[in-house]
Amino acid sequence: METGFTNQETQNQKKSVESKIKIDSHTPGRITKTIGRGDDARNSFVYLTLRWAFFIGAGITILIVINKWFFEKDKMVPNIMGDISSTWKIVVPLITLALGYAFGKSKD
Repeated sequence: METGFTNQETQNQKKSVESKIKIDSHTPGRITKTIGRGDDARNSFVYLTLRWAFFIGAGITILIVINKWFFEKDKMVPNIMGDISSTWKIVVPLITLALGYAFGKSKD
């Protein structure tokens, strides 16, 4: 069964494709573009953790308030503080952990 290509043509095609796909070792990947390298990566990881912890905590708090005000109308004064505090009991340790890592890491 012949493919119509000689061995030399196949090798030339491979070299052509390899030269087009050639990636420099310093070309950043998707994660590196997002968080950086080395110390920058460590600092931006802390920043991303803090940012998403606040966003998620605030989003869940807003959803709790909407749920209590609009969907539990049978109660005159809904007790939402218990639900909000239980949400932030999960989020605050994450924030504390990230801040402790950011300010407590040694410079050795």
